[in-house]
Amino acid sequence: MPKLPKPGLGKSAPSPDLRDRGPAPLELDPSQTGPARVKRALRLPLGIFGLSLIMEMRFFSMLLLSFFIYLLGALVANEYIYLLASGILCCAAIGAVVPLLILCDIKGECSLPGEVLSSEGTTVVIKLSRRYLLGPLAWMIPSKWLRLTVDVVRRGKDGKTFERVLPPEPVLIENLTDEKWFEFPTPLLKRGVYLLKGVEISTCFPLGIVWWARRINVSKKDKEKNVSITVYPRVYPMAGNFLPHLRGISSMMGLASHTSKVTHQSTSFRSVREYRAGDSLRHVHWPSVARKGEMLVKEFDQETLPVFDLLINLRLPYRTPEQFELAVATALSLCHLGYNKGQLPNLFINPPIGSKELEPLMHDLPENINPGIHLYSEILSRVEPISSSARSSADDEDDSDELAFSVIEKDVLTLIPTTEQVMKYNPGQGDIVCNPLELAIIPPGWDYEPEAEEESKAQSILSFAASRKSKGRSVEDVKKLMGPTVGEVIARIEWEKDLESI
Repeated sequence: MPKLPKPGLGKSAPSPDLRDRGPAPLELDPSQTGPARVKRALRLPLGIFGLSLIMEMRFFSMLLLSFFIYLLGALVANEYIYLLASGILCCAAIGAVVPLLILCDIKGECSLPGEVLSSEGTTVVIKLSRRYLLGPLAWMIPSKWLRLTVDVVRRGKDGKTFERVLPPEPVLIENLTDEKWFEFPTPLLKRGVYLLKGVEISTCFPLGIVWWARRINVSKKDKEKNVSITVYPRVYPMAGNFLPHLRGISSMMGLASHTSKVTHQSTSFRSVREYRAGDSLRHVHWPSVARKGEMLVKEFDQETLPVFDLLINLRLPYRTPEQFELAVATALSLCHLGYNKGQLPNLFINPPIGSKELEPLMHDLPENINPGIHLYSEILSRVEPISSSARSSADDEDDSDELAFSVIEKDVLTLIPTTEQVMKYNPGQGDIVCNPLELAIIPPGWDYEPEAEEESKAQSILSFAASRKSKGRSVEDVKKLMGPTVGEVIARIEWEKDLESI
């Protein structure tokens, strides 16, 4: 879809005031979640160009009245009564055909951002213009008194349901000549995926007898019927004070991997050694060369770089949605911190991204996306907590996508929700209740050496170990499915403002 210019910049691109909506010509049903629906009317979807015919009671009353007038004309044998019945039928036919021609002569396009940060709003811009399919005869059918409704929804936590974002009230367009632009500002958006499913325009001009509605699917490609907006989690700056608790690695020069980094040598001069091929001439110790008569270079103490991987466990019992949002924002902030330090952490998800449980959430990941921060942002904008009851029997039979990561080479960090509640004061909102998180290092033997206390704790919190054992699963299998729930706590996060000091 071509990008549209901003409203108000072109000569023929006025931006009308959406607050002047005018009276609603039809009574709307507020219980409907899709585009505007009409109560006490027969709606017939035709399946052609998204057209629908809406016939209210006045249309059927007109047909019934013309029939009785026709019978009266037959009884009294009066041609004027026949003419009156024919006039009523002609009005009904014209009132049904003209709105159809008006809608078929209109085309729509949209302009909206593809990426937005959490707690920010955006604007959906819709452009309507005429095609002039009838050529010079188009002036005989003016496009007036149109009703415009935009269908913007947010994908639910299960990936299948949708929640309406924009209010369902339509916008009244008094006259459409060449083209007009309409701005629909959205409220502050939460993290997730939003879809612009389409735009519906309807009219009953000029006689107000029959309504026609047309749904225009605005899309970027011919095969796509939805235009999506991805709302990313916010990234907060982190100091990295927890890094001294992690294990470090030495220089990985010569290893081609996305986690490779040439570690800097310290300024601590340890000794001299013989020159080897590849040594920098800047490190040659010339006084020793003059004294010994051979090439000697300085040898420094090798510094290590603390590196880490990251695990987001969606099966943990998050107490509130705010606690889970804090975990997602912390995870993406940790990824940015590692990237700024010169190494990109591996991001692991439990259950894995390829599992059936996350398939409804991850099926629309962008194709050919570069691995790294952009991919992690797309993943973390879609994740949602997974309850124990969400695992179906089909998933029990297919365990090919098991959580697998190594804690031997690098430390793996995870975020563990706590059951505590802390009161914080926010200048803009007042006192708010926060549920803290703990940043912990996963122990090496979490998946094969379960302890009795940890096992009982997992059973009491999640209450699904017994059901798994009844289906032939051992305690070790349940624990591995559950993921790590304990570890060495290296930081505590009570709310977003704590991330700057972590």
